Amino acid sequence: MSTVPDTPENMQRCICADCPSYPGEGGFYCAKGKSALPVTEVGCTCGDCAVFKDYGLQDGYYCVAGAAGEGAK
Repeated sequence: MSTVPDTPENMQRCICADCPSYPGEGGFYCAKGKSALPVTEVGCTCGDCAVFKDYGLQDGYYCVAGAAGEGAK
């Protein structure tokens, strides 16, 4: 699986804050790693994100599992 470069351009395209599971702070979890806050898994919008598509990611809930390429589920 691909890793996502932690760049300002990629972060601007991040849609984590629009996700129903968003814990309220942080974001860009596919590059930065899992949330420090608890996450209730009630839906995942990772697959709708341009960053997800551009880097050929296949998983989701990076907020729970960690950054892409680090064993996300």
